[in-house]
Amino acid sequence: MDHRAANRIAAFDALLGSNGGTGPDYVVSGAGGRPIAAKWHRPASRNRLSNLREHVLMYHVGGSTSVSMFVKGKCLGTGSQHGSVTLYPYDCESDFVRGGTCEVLHLYLDPDLVTRYAEENLPGAIDVRLDPLLAVKDPWLQGYFAMLISEFELYGGIGGQAHSLLLAQTRQMVIRHLVHWHSSAMQHSRRAAINARAPHPLSPRRLKAVVEYIEANLTAAIDLADLAALTGLSANHFIRSFHAATQRTPYAYVVHRRLSLVAAALRSSEAPLSEIARASGFRSLSTLTNTFKRHHGVTPSRYRALAPRGLDRRAP
Repeated sequence: MDHRAANRIAAFDALLGSNGGTGPDYVVSGAGGRPIAAKWHRPASRNRLSNLREHVLMYHVGGSTSVSMFVKGKCLGTGSQHGSVTLYPYDCESDFVRGGTCEVLHLYLDPDLVTRYAEENLPGAIDVRLDPLLAVKDPWLQGYFAMLISEFELYGGIGGQAHSLLLAQTRQMVIRHLVHWHSSAMQHSRRAAINARAPHPLSPRRLKAVVEYIEANLTAAIDLADLAALTGLSANHFIRSFHAATQRTPYAYVVHRRLSLVAAALRSSEAPLSEIARASGFRSLSTLTNTFKRHHGVTPSRYRALAPRGLDRRAP
């Protein structure tokens, strides 16, 4: 099926239309304002989902109620546990029956991401399809969604475009996990994962090009696709090779460098924190404060008060 067919609708729009007239708690958008993730309070109801453009990966955040999923008239199961994950493939027609309100976080995944990953990493795998899931306990996905909620709600992901590099990077990881563990290629890809060699680190020349690009653009939005293009690698291969070379993901490296700029400025100047935030690539002072405290254990103002002045100007 072509997920771009004219009769298909955006998953976010379909869910909005079936939410009893209530919008999401918040939406996280990517480039062009397209919703990538959204948090909802889904009411007691019966809804049919079909003809979507994207896969919908759902994480049960809270609320105690029963949720049943029917595929082709057959009940796939009933579940409602906090921390469970449900996957609704874009080409699956299903009915959902909820006995009460539940709080969920949705991630919308373009089917092209799955196709591209399979073509690049699973030679011989044809027409890889994701499996419908209902209320499964997957520790990796639980950890992933816990990280997303932390980023969105505690560290400035709400109220504007979320960090495009983080979202692009983590979606690549999610696609890899779903294809290897919850798809028609599962058995093949498990063997491939077990037998695969460790990724080669980026060559010094390629790593230098990426690092120089990051340094030159620390105050601007840094896109995963642009970084990968500098190396001639796919996004997934780039993430793994960059990590092998630096022991950090691209997003973690960018955050590390921005925090280094902040720490140096706090030790060497009396500039307002809001000015330091802008000069270091943080979207807001609250984002800087929360991120800095998470990494250093103290707020920027407390760090400035404790740091020896004029003695150590090195970045941490």
